[in-house]
Amino acid sequence: MDVRRAAAIALTVLSVAFRIAAVAFAVLTVLLCFPSAAARLGITGFVIDLSHALPDLIQGYGLVTSPFGGVFRLDFALACAGLFILDYSCQRIAYKLR
Repeated sequence: MDVRRAAAIALTVLSVAFRIAAVAFAVLTVLLCFPSAAARLGITGFVIDLSHALPDLIQGYGLVTSPFGGVFRLDFALACAGLFILDYSCQRIAYKLR
């Protein structure tokens, strides 16, 4: 197996990981808009740990009260967008390497 093909496969795997993480952030962003869903699932501790894992630049940025009683987390939405951009970039580079 040549190096270009191996790099393309590695970038494809990395792209899938970025996409899964981005979808998870998107789902969490929507779930946190509804306080009953977050309370039922018991994800409060997980959300706090995930919030601490974000870079300090966006951590806790843009917390907006939703009309449903929950909170819209702009920091999670920005992380989701960044992960989708990384996913797209990895896919494009992998395509060029093949």
